[in-house]
Amino acid sequence: MAISFKDKIDPRGAYIAGSSGSPTYALSSELSPNEASAFISGVQSTQQNVPQVFQDTVQQEGSNLQVTKNPLREQLENLQNQDQAIDFINTLNQIDTGGTSGMGILQPEVLGFIKEPLAAIGAFTTDPTENRNVYQLLINKMFQGDRPQMSGAMPLRLEDVQGLNRIGRTLFSDPNKTSFFGDVKGLFTGNNPAVIDILTDTVGGGITELPEFGQAGLDFTKQQGFKDYGQIIQNLITGATPLKYGKLFFDKILDEEETPDETLNLDI
Repeated sequence: MAISFKDKIDPRGAYIAGSSGSPTYALSSELSPNEASAFISGVQSTQQNVPQVFQDTVQQEGSNLQVTKNPLREQLENLQNQDQAIDFINTLNQIDTGGTSGMGILQPEVLGFIKEPLAAIGAFTTDPTENRNVYQLLINKMFQGDRPQMSGAMPLRLEDVQGLNRIGRTLFSDPNKTSFFGDVKGLFTGNNPAVIDILTDTVGGGITELPEFGQAGLDFTKQQGFKDYGQIIQNLITGATPLKYGKLFFDKILDEEETPDETLNLDI
């Protein structure tokens, strides 16, 4: 719990206030540089393991010091779903953190700091049985390198399927448009107005885009000692089978349509 601490004589009181989490501190006068420095040092002592880009700052107005919460850190701490997480990832990647090739996420301390919040959010992709989290999607994207697309299932935008029922990898049905006669007609015509293919029937194409890290991302993963298990599995499959058929088999695993009936709970 934050405490209100003021000692007009000893700057150590200001340091204690800052290090205890006090959001404000009243100086004995506007000309109290020792007090101000002590309070700022106290605040900084609580952020020793926090990358600079996520650190709170201290502002002075007259004789009052105010801790300003870092908006990027607050965004990270309040992520609720994949859409929000990927928006955060794209925003962070554009900030100069000293990362590789100017990319904010390609910095070891930054990536380590965001790992736990991102790993707590389940991934929503073109695979209906997806069991990865957003952090794993992010690392997988880094492994893409200069290839046109990352391996495996692609992340979908939750906003585009809000209130819909999933019936396939990219197929969803609108319960407000579903009818018995419409479903029967669709069996013969192949056209059911209640069925939506998120890749072709939504404005943005359904796929939510992670940053394009290119070769810099692939180099970063190697420097950090990450393993591309998707590529390892592909190599095992294609390496144990004649090349042509092994590649076809692996592509089928990635692209095969699955159609489980499941209703999504996608609160945005």
